Amino acid sequence: MTVGYSEPRVDVDEDATESQATTVNSVLHDLLRYEEILGAIAVSVDGLVIGSAGVEEEDADFLSVLGSSLVGVAERSTRRIGAGSALSMSIVANDGMVTVRNAGSFALTILSEQADASLVVTASQAALTEIATILNPI
Repeated sequence: MTVGYSEPRVDVDEDATESQATTVNSVLHDLLRYEEILGAIAVSVDGLVIGSAGVEEEDADFLSVLGSSLVGVAERSTRRIGAGSALSMSIVANDGMVTVRNAGSFALTILSEQADASLVVTASQAALTEIATILNPI
């Protein structure tokens, strides 16, 4: 038995989950066609990696916590002040940016070169919509 592992409480169709992850990874990989976008991670509200592209697994795990935490804090803060739901936020560093998009049931964390944050948001909109459809099929 692995430390920290507990049996799932519900039946999970592992083939369907793997298929979703493969599809999400494909959508994220498509974001890398933009020269400025270096990597992307889809993360659950609990901070678990749903899929990633252009990012090492260890970095994806680390950044998933960042994305989930930022969305949680931003969501509570913007609602408290009456501004509604937090949609996106960016961290600008000396050599790049981290942009986090809130999609309700998941978040999208995008690593990029320094760029106009609105362009990163626009470039990621289709991916956000596609991933939402994959995770929450009608």
